[in-house]
Amino acid sequence: MEQNIDQAGLPEQAPEAARPPAGGETAGFLKEMARKLREREAQLQQEIQRARRRAEIIESYTEMLVELLDQRDEWLLVVDEETRQVVHCNKRTPGGGEDGAYCVRCLHRLPIQPRLLEWNGAERYQVWELEEEGERGSCYRIISFPIEWKERPSCVHIVMDITVEKMNARHLKDEIYQDMDTGIRSHQFLDEFMGRVLRERQDITLCYLDLEGVADINTSYGREVGDAYIQNFVEIVRKNFRSGDTFARIKDDKFCLMLTGNVKHLIERKMTEILTAFQRDDDRVFSHHCNFKYSILEVEGESNLLSLDKLLAEAEADIRRQKGKKPKKPRKQSRAFDFDEW
Repeated sequence: MEQNIDQAGLPEQAPEAARPPAGGETAGFLKEMARKLREREAQLQQEIQRARRRAEIIESYTEMLVELLDQRDEWLLVVDEETRQVVHCNKRTPGGGEDGAYCVRCLHRLPIQPRLLEWNGAERYQVWELEEEGERGSCYRIISFPIEWKERPSCVHIVMDITVEKMNARHLKDEIYQDMDTGIRSHQFLDEFMGRVLRERQDITLCYLDLEGVADINTSYGREVGDAYIQNFVEIVRKNFRSGDTFARIKDDKFCLMLTGNVKHLIERKMTEILTAFQRDDDRVFSHHCNFKYSILEVEGESNLLSLDKLLAEAEADIRRQKGKKPKKPRKQSRAFDFDEW
């Protein structure tokens, strides 16, 4: 391509607007740039100072929080998020050693420590529980949350020993599931247990027992004698069945037996043996009251559509029919048996 050449053989001069500033203009331009750089530097310094102050405030609050938590009896661990190392433990002495008065309790907690170190902080705040393996394992409730510790991303675990709390809860549950007067299962236990059995469509046999004479004995001889009468009946029934069979008290003088499988004839035979033992009691004070009625229901799991309440209602209706009729002689093979004429 040809270039425009003047008479001296040199290229044509660049336009005036494309020339760099010269003289005073260049000095002014550089001065303005320097001023803007100084302002920007000052602004950055201020932002750095604010960030530092903010970090110092956060750090001071973090240290104050941990210091307050250190004074509690709970076990507190601060774990570095990257190294998974324990960087603070409130049971360490200021010199870096372990609190000798507390180390025995810490040793009991060591089995759960690896699981604490695995917590990844995905949850911003989590309350969870861990239980040591074994029948007598301790139970812990843990509060975990992320924190910045010594300018490092970390997480805090506050560990509370709730073993006694769990034991008390289990004891309370046992009390709810147990009839305190007789020692057998309660109605609530039967409700929950039978709910699962019916959902699983198991074949079972229910025996509803109505103990007679309790109200009369309470009136004639007092409540203590009535309680002894009930307890005597319960013990005789328990002796005639396996410990794994479910025997529950539904009301004051109403009871229910539940056995797996269709075992109606077995229960009928057992009822005869129970009545014989019941009426053979050496204490003759209330011997004429030793009587009960029962009703047996065989439940086919696959075809059953009735709930426990409806099954018990059906058995109660059968008992009422028995009380309304006095059979002339005992019927050992009958579905519902009346002992009045035994």
